[in-house]
Amino acid sequence: MTKTLKIRFVIFSMTAVTCLLFFVFAAINGLNLIMLEQQSDMALEMLVASEGSFYKMDFDRPPPFAAPLNLEQMRSARFFIVRTDLDGNIEDINLAQISSIDQEQAKSYALEAWTSGKDSGKIDHFKFAVKPKGTTAIICFIDTVEQTENFYRIFFSSGFIVIVCWIVLFLIVVLLSGRVIRPVLIGMEKQKQFITNAGHEMKTPLAIIQSNNDTMALIHGENKYNVNIRLQTKRLNVLMSNLLTLAKLDEDIPLPKEPLNVSDLVTVLIPVYQEEADSKSIQLTVDIEPNICIQTNRDSFCQLLTILMDNALKYTPAHGSILLTMRKCGKRLQITEENTCNAIHESDPERLFERFYRGDSARTQNKDSTGYGIGLSAARAICENFGGSLSAKYPTMNTIRFFAEF
Repeated sequence: MTKTLKIRFVIFSMTAVTCLLFFVFAAINGLNLIMLEQQSDMALEMLVASEGSFYKMDFDRPPPFAAPLNLEQMRSARFFIVRTDLDGNIEDINLAQISSIDQEQAKSYALEAWTSGKDSGKIDHFKFAVKPKGTTAIICFIDTVEQTENFYRIFFSSGFIVIVCWIVLFLIVVLLSGRVIRPVLIGMEKQKQFITNAGHEMKTPLAIIQSNNDTMALIHGENKYNVNIRLQTKRLNVLMSNLLTLAKLDEDIPLPKEPLNVSDLVTVLIPVYQEEADSKSIQLTVDIEPNICIQTNRDSFCQLLTILMDNALKYTPAHGSILLTMRKCGKRLQITEENTCNAIHESDPERLFERFYRGDSARTQNKDSTGYGIGLSAARAICENFGGSLSAKYPTMNTIRFFAEF
């Protein structure tokens, strides 16, 4: 239990930390990208408006999220300007601010920008803007390589910092997880100890009550009071057994396993339930694949079957039916118990596995036989203890099906 709680705490904490760090990482790089894009757009707009003349540029309008541009930044920018007529014929090329582009490349970029029909866009690593002016048009190109390098520099730097922070926080969470869950473990341990002690303490009084009740029935004859006492002591014995099972399984102590022929085991258990089913006019059908052998704990497996069959007989109405099947599917053992039930039932069958949950008492044939809502919880805990699962669903309005798999 300690290991399980630690793992859950670490997973939950690191999930929250991961989400937070990812949000910070995305926010930093997203804002950085917006700022760089706005700066390049503003620089391109200034170049078009001034036709490449630094002294005609207006530096009083900074981008919304970026730092304002200045003359030194514009002088260090790498750009070129192409002037064409309104038919796209090139009249002049200015390559004074760039050395990596020659005349032919500039013509090729200008022709592609002109034929695109767009006022602005991007070709390779150049942003461009087209501005008609009288009988000519100015096409400005600005190099965004430095912008891209700046973006990736921040991207990888922030990514490295995020990874380092994640690792440091992971180590801190792992080291502190024991202290954090210690109060929870102490509370759970006290609860389990209380249940175990209470269960063992109640066994002796219940046995004495049952013994005295049987003696009184022999001396004075059977009456309704003897029947009620016997019924209630039986219910309390079942409750104590299930509570002790849950307390034992919650301790995460591996139960001893042994090779077990579960087909033969079910065959031995069924006759007891067959008699009770016949007395209630319930049709009990059993379909067991022969010679199914698994490694499991005999007592726990018997208790699982007992809970399923007791539950089925308790809630199946007279003249109803119960079907128990057991199959081996590959390396998995599948047990299905299906029985008729009252049409008024819990809409969500998962609630049936909640501890101490009980549905509408109208589902039972006798209110005195109503359970404590702990049996199915114990059955699921048994399945999960052996790496299996137990689920429930309503195939029809008058049928419930429990499916266990190991």
